[in-house]
Amino acid sequence: MATLDTLQTDSDISPPRTSLAAGLLATLHGSEYAVSHADIALLLRALPEQGRGVTLNILLIDRLLRELDRRLSAQMDAILHAPAFQRLESTWRGLALLVDNIPFHENIQLTLLHATQEELLADFEFSPDITSSGYYQHVYSAGYGQFGGVPVAAVIGCYDFTPGAADIKLLHYLSVVSAMAHAPFLSAADATFFGVDSLADLPAILDLDAVMAAPTHLRWQALRATPDARYLGLTVCRFLQREPYTPASQQVRQFVYQEQIATHQHLLWGNSAFLLALCLAGSFARYRWCPNIIGAESGGAFRNLPARYYAALGRWQEKIPTETLLSDQWQYRLSMAGFIPLGVRKQGQDVVFYSANSIQSPQYTDLTPEGMNARVNDQLGAQLPYLFIITRLAHTIKVLQRERLGSWRNRGDLQHQLNNWLKRFVSDQENPPASVRSRRPLRAARIEVQEVANDPGWYLTQLHVQPHFKHMGSNFVLALTGRLDK
Repeated sequence: MATLDTLQTDSDISPPRTSLAAGLLATLHGSEYAVSHADIALLLRALPEQGRGVTLNILLIDRLLRELDRRLSAQMDAILHAPAFQRLESTWRGLALLVDNIPFHENIQLTLLHATQEELLADFEFSPDITSSGYYQHVYSAGYGQFGGVPVAAVIGCYDFTPGAADIKLLHYLSVVSAMAHAPFLSAADATFFGVDSLADLPAILDLDAVMAAPTHLRWQALRATPDARYLGLTVCRFLQREPYTPASQQVRQFVYQEQIATHQHLLWGNSAFLLALCLAGSFARYRWCPNIIGAESGGAFRNLPARYYAALGRWQEKIPTETLLSDQWQYRLSMAGFIPLGVRKQGQDVVFYSANSIQSPQYTDLTPEGMNARVNDQLGAQLPYLFIITRLAHTIKVLQRERLGSWRNRGDLQHQLNNWLKRFVSDQENPPASVRSRRPLRAARIEVQEVANDPGWYLTQLHVQPHFKHMGSNFVLALTGRLDK
């Protein structure tokens, strides 16, 4: 009883034990110290055993309990708001969000790989080549490159990438493995990407193009120009993962805890790549394809996120569940710069992805009709909703090739069988219903198989697909080239 000496007095009056306990507990009943009833009763039972009379000051006990709550709350604030602990809590809450919301009964698997950015970079740097790295073994060899293996659909990185040399180098390595495994890598961009300390300051930037063209972003621009960059996606704008702790929420029952939120950084923000992963899982669960990941009514929304309420201007105000409110214009700027912005409904708790561009930038500059058409195909082929159509087909073709290895008599036989299989995903009509588009996302599709010169063990395959989606009223074609064993 550490506080016993503080409560003793020199009085010889010894109140009846039962009446004193009843009076004290009656005073505390219904107050914010209800959780302390058992402790107070234990204290009262111990007092007569000290052999001295005591007088209890209810106000003093009340002040002591309040001071104890204050000190415990200050310690809790220091722990919860420490950057290292915030990263830990944010990671585990993000993982819990996936586990709680992914419909695993719909043939969806989730595998956890614990590795920091530094460890991933060291894995690539100290390997003789990329195919010798541990990351390659996990993402490619164990699934896409293994008989009976399950290909990885996407990799979600709980990281915040900067335009620094180390981060860009790591993104390059990740893009190469993602292209090999046809498994896009999705993560988030740090605020330093835009030259600000917090993404809450993002709308204050006057010229985003000038920031992206700065010398500090030369490596970033070079990465965007690579063919494998279309397998990388970086989200922008974190989301609120939990409400601040309050006595009313009763999340902490051992003492009265009111979490003090003094700055924007004291709130717990989460990596929005987790939300994009949920959009992918939702689209696959409904349609077995993953193009339905953008739009408020088309699979790109996540509803009823935690919110923070605070008193201001004489009434309760609600803070949006994202770091900042991005206008349509700002979301367009960010998507054109190679990012995936997270939008939010004003005065609401719903967030939505309205676009999902990879980081790749279009490389065609020819102004002829053929050049402009190639630019459109290249630009749209770098958008994740369309890319996930291609990757899904690539995974299935690889499985078919592995299971039927040696059964194809010649090039024509292989091409005929693959095209017959591909027809099940085609609906050749002008405006099919949404349910048909979701399950048969292709308007047209074909596979061309060619012999590889001076390499009799391989076939060269070219996949051409035309989604039902249109760009500015015109159809476009996505293409993928690969090799198959004979």
